[in-house]
Amino acid sequence: MSNCIVGIDLGGTNLKAGIVDTDGKILHRLSIKTNSNADPQIISNQILELIAEAVQGAQIKESDVTGIGLGSPGLVDKTGETILFSPNLPRWRNIPIKRIVSERFSKPCVLENDANAAAWGEKWVGAGKAVKSLVMLTLGTGVGGGIVIDDKLWRGANNVAAEIGHMVIQTDGPPCKCGNRGCVEVYSSATGMVRRFKELLGSGASSSLKGSAEITAKMINEAAIQGDKVSLDVIEETGRYLGIAILNIMHVLNPEMVVLAGGMIGSGKLLMDPIRRVTTERAFEASYQDTKIVFSQLGNDAGIIGAAGCLLRALEISA
Repeated sequence: MSNCIVGIDLGGTNLKAGIVDTDGKILHRLSIKTNSNADPQIISNQILELIAEAVQGAQIKESDVTGIGLGSPGLVDKTGETILFSPNLPRWRNIPIKRIVSERFSKPCVLENDANAAAWGEKWVGAGKAVKSLVMLTLGTGVGGGIVIDDKLWRGANNVAAEIGHMVIQTDGPPCKCGNRGCVEVYSSATGMVRRFKELLGSGASSSLKGSAEITAKMINEAAIQGDKVSLDVIEETGRYLGIAILNIMHVLNPEMVVLAGGMIGSGKLLMDPIRRVTTERAFEASYQDTKIVFSQLGNDAGIIGAAGCLLRALEISA
């Protein structure tokens, strides 16, 4: 089987790999936990091992691989060679991961911000394949962003555009891992949701999760579905802050579509309702009337598929 691409999605929680064909279908996938505080060399070696395991698991040869697409959190240098900084991988600074991977496998390699890659995945074969402009928000350990304008990824002058998670929406808000305060990520990531939930418990709020050894965003979501008031309040608040971020995006870019992806979209209507309420109430009518706010079609596969699609696009092969 020839013309396969390896797509890598390096997240703050999981490191995922997939073998993807030129139609955007994943033929084989695997995932391991990311040790976010590990030495960068350890994470780099994990990436190399995961690529090799993905090829072996798909029962193909390395010679069948056209190239490798890497989606990594954080800021990519303007040459597309190096990860400069990643708030959710604190030791991941100035890592020439593209060179490391391409030298090991002697294959073309593309390095892209992970949310950019996910946005391109949705544009290529997902929710946005019928539109020419979209903005993606990835809601996980942090909040990432990707922008597509006129069927092209918008990376900005220095390749660091679309850091939507670090849009400041409260100047005196809580500190963010990026060094700023009051970023969207502080309020609307899974990490931020858990922080806010624990604050409410600490102030005396009663919840079915009180006394749990560990609290996760997934647990909060499940408790909310069962009617837990604190969980419902936290998800509502998260949605309102996301709505404010999307409102700003609508007024600046006026995209045809805003796509929400990541583990937090499991909250479904509980998260979407406050988002739509804020945007409907506060946005200019001309800004929101033709902008669709939707959940990802590709789900957790968007990053893998998008990274592969970015490689194909760089090689000018059907993506």
